[in-house]
Amino acid sequence: MAEIWEDLQCAGLGIYRDTEGFSYGHDAVLLANFVRANRNDHVLDLGAGTGIVSFLVHAKTGAGICAADISERCCRLMEKSVAKNGLSKAIKVYEADLRLLPDARLPWESFDCICCNPPYFSGGTESPNSVRQQSAHQTSCTISEVAACARRMLKNGGRLFACYPVFGLSRFCAALEAEMLAVKRICFVRSKCGKAPYLFLAEAKKGGKSGLVFEADIILEES
Repeated sequence: MAEIWEDLQCAGLGIYRDTEGFSYGHDAVLLANFVRANRNDHVLDLGAGTGIVSFLVHAKTGAGICAADISERCCRLMEKSVAKNGLSKAIKVYEADLRLLPDARLPWESFDCICCNPPYFSGGTESPNSVRQQSAHQTSCTISEVAACARRMLKNGGRLFACYPVFGLSRFCAALEAEMLAVKRICFVRSKCGKAPYLFLAEAKKGGKSGLVFEADIILEES
């Protein structure tokens, strides 16, 4: 499999990615910009892929990141990227199935923040490429499993940051509520002004009270 080095156009950072694997989209960049974390926060990136969210969140906040992904191939690429970027003290890579967390390396209720760009699709034609399939389709995890993992891994009062397609908004909110994660902030994303939103970014708080803020929509292409 061919590897390429891609410049992230941010703080001199880049990542290795597999040309045959799933590349990141603008949803990952939007999610990283949406995350609110402090330098001293302990952040977990679930389903990190090749590490785009981890690198951008660290660049933005200075926080230490634990990047976990089920794919051995993605984890090896992340490790190479971490080394080339000189961030071995700031970003740690773990090959892990979020459905089986916590474990001895990533303990229970030890994170202040979790970010996750989960697989969205539960139907349609699945890619024969296993990495692409895991990245896009809910074969390796569902939003309910992401929420359950977040409840186990977050400290009380810790926050989950995620993006999800608008067609799954009710399912997303129900899954988080079932795990005592109160949605506190939502931002819709539109491709153009006048178009219906197709994606949303959400922040949820473990053990949080009711109260939801809708932020101004992000419009990717101004008319």
